[in-house]
Amino acid sequence: MSDRSGKDYYSGTIYRVLSLIFGLFLTGLGVYVVFFGVVEPLIRVGLGLLIAVFGINTVWSAAQSKASWLTKLGPLF
Repeated sequence: MSDRSGKDYYSGTIYRVLSLIFGLFLTGLGVYVVFFGVVEPLIRVGLGLLIAVFGINTVWSAAQSKASWLTKLGPLF
């Protein structure tokens, strides 16, 4: 999706900064879930790593001005 100037929406500065902040939040949340989750260890480690991977990808995508995996999941992000 592009705006009227032909630039992709995820190339904007505000979008990239907000994506970076949200990616850092997701990464921290994933690490927190791995170490302090209250469910079975296999579920806690699996979900924590999944959340952290999405967070790392969001940070990386914000740095490279690309669309993250979360944008492909739908209206969640």
